Amino acid sequence: GPAMSQLTKAITRQLQRQYAEPVLKDLNGNWYTGADVLEDLALCETSLQQQNVHAGQAILLSPAQVVTIPGLLLASWQLGLTVTLTPPSRQLPELAPQIYAAMVYSPSQTNQLATKLDPHEISVLTLILNTAPNFAYLVHDHAQPLTRRSQPDLILPASQLQFTQPQLLKMAEHGQTSAHVHDLYNLETGLLPCLTDLITATPFTIIPTKQDWPSKVG
Repeated sequence: GPAMSQLTKAITRQLQRQYAEPVLKDLNGNWYTGADVLEDLALCETSLQQQNVHAGQAILLSPAQVVTIPGLLLASWQLGLTVTLTPPSRQLPELAPQIYAAMVYSPSQTNQLATKLDPHEISVLTLILNTAPNFAYLVHDHAQPLTRRSQPDLILPASQLQFTQPQLLKMAEHGQTSAHVHDLYNLETGLLPCLTDLITATPFTIIPTKQDWPSKVG
């Protein structure tokens, strides 16, 4: 409904104003413009819709490519999904829970899981994003709609917090802008300043957490 999209509307409006301007920068020094993020958002939203992922379902965001997170969050929220945002785990994730209609893991985890999964149950979708040229995500073809009474738009399991889009919008509007955003999986240091920066058209650099660094092993 209209209340749902106030947050995404406020952000996409700014991204359109920053269409040719740098919006976010990764640690390699690559800047992405408003157009880059808007294109990624549209591509993810369309892809999820084509896979029949719809409002009331849940998506797990646990990517290694942290610059993809803003576009993925916006796409998910525009579709009315409940987003669980959690840092990538060192272990290969379990694919048992059908609570997630879609799941985003690191490229190496996605590749490993692709060899194990039942293709009648789970599909692997590949997208070429501006923020991640080799992006893939998984879709549960028989995911259950969520039946819980409260339907948060964001769940942060690490800190056991959950929020609706209107709550996040209010917090972001009263938040502090920051040129450097640390750890997008953390509300205080990462996610909130990121949303505030997006709402106020403040360019920012995303600093990954330690666990986002590719491990030297393997």
